[in-house]
Amino acid sequence: MKVNISGWVKDTAADGHHVAIRFVSIDEGTGWVTEWPWHSEYDGNGSTTSFTTYASPSGDDLDHIGAQVAVIEGSKIVRVCSDYA
Repeated sequence: MKVNISGWVKDTAADGHHVAIRFVSIDEGTGWVTEWPWHSEYDGNGSTTSFTTYASPSGDDLDHIGAQVAVIEGSKIVRVCSDYA
C-alpha cells in the first residue's frame, strides 16, 4: 500500500522557533505506530513550506491516519498538536 500526501505548514509566530508537520499512521491489527519524517518551515513568521511525500508502510494497513504539527527549537519539540482520523 502506498498513500500520496501533499500539504503545507506555515509559521505564524515571531518567536524564533521553526514549525513542522508530519504524517502518523497506526496499524490497528498490530498497534504499530509509524511517525513519518517531519517537513519543516525555517524562514520565520509568515513563511509557508509546501511538500509532497508518500507513506508506504511495511504492513498492509493504514487503519488510522493523522498529523502532528509542532513548534521546534533545534531538535527539541517545544509544543505539539496531534489529530487522527
